[in-house]
Formats: sequence, C-alpha cells, structure tokens
Amino acid sequence: MISTNPFILYTLPKSRTTQTLRNKTKVEEIWQSVASFLSICTTTNEATPFSISLTAYEAYKSDKNPELAIKIIDNTKSLFGEGQTARIAVDYPNATTWTLENKDLKKAIEYIQNGQPWPRYFFGPIELLITYDFKLTEIDRKIELPNQEYTSSIMIWLGRRSFCSADLYFPFNEPNKNFINYLNKIDKYLPFVIEHKYLRIGRPNKTKTANVYSKFTLSAT
Repeated sequence: MISTNPFILYTLPKSRTTQTLRNKTKVEEIWQSVASFLSICTTTNEATPFSISLTAYEAYKSDKNPELAIKIIDNTKSLFGEGQTARIAVDYPNATTWTLENKDLKKAIEYIQNGQPWPRYFFGPIELLITYDFKLTEIDRKIELPNQEYTSSIMIWLGRRSFCSADLYFPFNEPNKNFINYLNKIDKYLPFVIEHKYLRIGRPNKTKTANVYSKFTLSAT
C-alpha cells in the first residue's frame, strides 16, 4: 500500500535484524516491560499476539553435553506436543518448532521463565518468538493516534538471550515538536531504546507508485 501522507518510520536496517531489550535480562522482567508497553502505548495487549512459536535446538558439533539439549527437546514435547523437526542448514543441527495458540501463551512464558538460566549453546537451546501487530495510541487519552495508514509491529524473542525487532509507524508529517513530544512520552514505556539514526521520513513518490524514505537528524529539529 502506498501512503497518502508522509509518516515517520522506525525500523532496523536489513544488516541488523534485532536489538537488545532495555536494561533487563530476566524473562519475567522483560515480559512485564513488553506487557506495559502494549497496554499503555498500543491498541493491543500481551494476551492477543499475532503469532507465537517455540523452537528448541539440538546441540551444535562444538557444544558440550549434547544430551542436555535432547532432554530440553523431550521436555518441551511433553508440554506442547511433537512439533515439527527440520535441519537448520547443511552441517547444522536439527530444530523442532511448535506453532502455539494464544491460549498457550501463559504456559509458554512460564516454561521459558522457569527454565532460567538456560544452558549456553551455539543455538538456543530454546527460543520463544511472539509477534504483535497494533496501532499506536495517545497515552493521555487512551485513544488511537489519528491518520495511521500502516500497522506497527514488534517481535520478541525470549530465551537464554532475549531480543526484539520493531517497525513503528508514526503518523507525523515531519519530525516536529509534536513528534518529539510524543516520542518522549512513550520512551519510558518502550522495552527497547529507539536509536534515532534508524528513524526515516516516508512519503509517496511523485507518481504515487512507491514510498520513498529519507534520513533526518532529530536533534536538529
């Protein structure tokens, strides 16, 4: 879909797929931070993800105690069923993935939380991926920000190491005072730090056949 109006997009570059979560390492702390952001700043909440998947990995050839990775896979199967097993790539180990329903979310979170600290392996040994789609809201009035043509999203990986990746579409024509004020309002609720260098202004091209993007320096506005 080609935009009608200019907008501001926050997204990571193709060379960098994830970023760390803000000042938190325990799953329960990370999850509380994500839940607060979703309930306060978006039109969704933690109980209504777009998708949930759980992946457990066999040990890589250089990993010690490979039997422990097999035990984790067996324990996960006992809770969530057989899943689907496939090789990651040539010379890499197998991974078993479970596609979960929303009703399984609480059980999956508790499983990842209670397994801490997970052993150190080249892959995994287990990761829970949760995705959310939403529109941004006005925090003070608890209503959807007007003129949002695109749906924002966030992906959260929980496991031994936890990461996120977000695409945030801000319905502001330019990085003006209104945008800066809004960014400052939601900043304390964001589970990650917005890196200003990845903010872009998007707008339709002259022929309205595609969106084009340009950089800006926030501090200069």
